[in-house]
Amino acid sequence: MDKITIVSPVASVRFPNLQEHEVFSGVTTGKYSITLMFKPEDKKVLEDAITKAGGGKGKTPLKEIPADAQYDAGMVCLKAKSQYQVKAVDASGSLMPLESVSQGSDVRVKITFAPYTQSGGGVTCYLGNIQLLSSGGSGDMDFGELPKGYEPRSDEELNDDLPF
Repeated sequence: MDKITIVSPVASVRFPNLQEHEVFSGVTTGKYSITLMFKPEDKKVLEDAITKAGGGKGKTPLKEIPADAQYDAGMVCLKAKSQYQVKAVDASGSLMPLESVSQGSDVRVKITFAPYTQSGGGVTCYLGNIQLLSSGGSGDMDFGELPKGYEPRSDEELNDDLPF
């Protein structure tokens, strides 16, 4: 059983915790994390790496989202974690701020699969550096024309004293 490092297929980001440690119920995990959503056709590449790392026995980090799920139906999910803060680069290899990697971003990630023996064993997934291919989180920002009769406030109106 060996550690296996790959560059992932293109994935969509969910729940990035790259600038601060992940927190559950107010308690820090002490780790940075990211959840990656892959297309079903990319599953074999991930399964092959997991198998080389000792998969097939115990737990796998790969999860399939049911076809009838409300979100990400039919996708393959993988959560990767790191004790150390990773770096991000753009498609050309230039450093990017980690806040650029947001919900819905398309990325490729260096991930390492490693076997473990505790609690029945399995394979875990470690997070490496990230290549940002496209930023997410922008959504549809076109609201059309302003409502009839609406006039934007002047700076003077916006800078009045706040009541206490």
